[in-house]
Amino acid sequence: MGRVYRWLWLTVLVLGAAAFGQAQPAAVDGAAARGERLVLARDDTLRQEPLATARAVANLRAGHNLTGFERKGFWRRVEGLRGQAGWVRLSSLRSPSARPMETGLAALSTGREASGNVVLTSGTRGVAKRQKPLTAEGLLSATPSQTELGRLLQSLPDPQAAVDFAAAGQLQTRALRYLSPLPASVPAQLLPEELAAGQEMAAQLLGAARPVRNLALQQYVSKVGNIVAAGAERREVPWRFVLLDSTSIASFGLPNGLVGLTRGLFDLLDSEDDLAAVLAREIAQVQRQHWLGRGATPSVAGLTRGVGAAAVLEADHDGLVLAGRAGYDTSALLTVFEDIDEAVRKGRDASLLLSMTPPLPERLAAVAAQVTPELEGAALASAAALRIRTFKGSSP
Repeated sequence: MGRVYRWLWLTVLVLGAAAFGQAQPAAVDGAAARGERLVLARDDTLRQEPLATARAVANLRAGHNLTGFERKGFWRRVEGLRGQAGWVRLSSLRSPSARPMETGLAALSTGREASGNVVLTSGTRGVAKRQKPLTAEGLLSATPSQTELGRLLQSLPDPQAAVDFAAAGQLQTRALRYLSPLPASVPAQLLPEELAAGQEMAAQLLGAARPVRNLALQQYVSKVGNIVAAGAERREVPWRFVLLDSTSIASFGLPNGLVGLTRGLFDLLDSEDDLAAVLAREIAQVQRQHWLGRGATPSVAGLTRGVGAAAVLEADHDGLVLAGRAGYDTSALLTVFEDIDEAVRKGRDASLLLSMTPPLPERLAAVAAQVTPELEGAALASAAALRIRTFKGSSP
């Protein structure tokens, strides 16, 4: 009889442990699980949901200490010292160690689970060894490749393919406005100096990093790019999109309408929303004629200097709008910035990208501070977000 009781007792323990294990929620990685110390940079309202119209939980005063967890759109879930929990806008938060100018997302670790309302995951973030890193020195010393440029220019955009691809992804276009309207003086077509300088810069870039030879992958990037470009004002620009075979993390928008990103950056992206965000901000840079903004003819050397801090921040915001117009998550660019920051901390090379722009904390803070209600309302993962999984881990 004693053995029977012991057997029953062991059975209860085993079944109880199994039930307990099934009841536990999935673990959340990184800062989203641990939480991190934050300070409220300005008076704000703690909301029950990540929406401006959600029920108010509490009124918070600037200087209030909080613990931050995951991000959704332009909001972050936090807990207060008295156990109050809810959501606060990113632009209201800062790290206790951040300098006064670094508000919003500045100096914060990622602490996110997803962009929008679904958790997005993808294949491995590791990349196989391909071409050497794309550095400023290597770019300037590369031999221009007219052959690669000619091959790229022969590939004509297929607008209908983009339309069909958008429909297959159930993307819904939106009417979103820029923070500052596009100047009426910006022509629909490329200026001769834009075209000439862009061809020279493109040949130099393609001499340093050749296009990925995977045709399906190139077509995927082009389709997403053309979906986004359909919402741009400069519709007569011959937009072309290319994925470059380099492990470095970088993206480019050249004055002739060529938009590119490296395989190193592509492999970091979690969703099609992220890819659209990268392409959208580069389209925005071309659309604003930022390469002509300094009053000088764009040159190959400009590939390593960039277009200036103000222009970069303007393109970041315009990129949110262009991606959102196409039906993608307007907050996805924040996800990309977070992923780049994390990759750099782990030793990945993004030196060329970082040398051409203001520090990521500045860009993150600027984006968070300029979010309009309509952009906030469009910060949802698109129906096509997970389509990128089909192409993750593809061969070169």
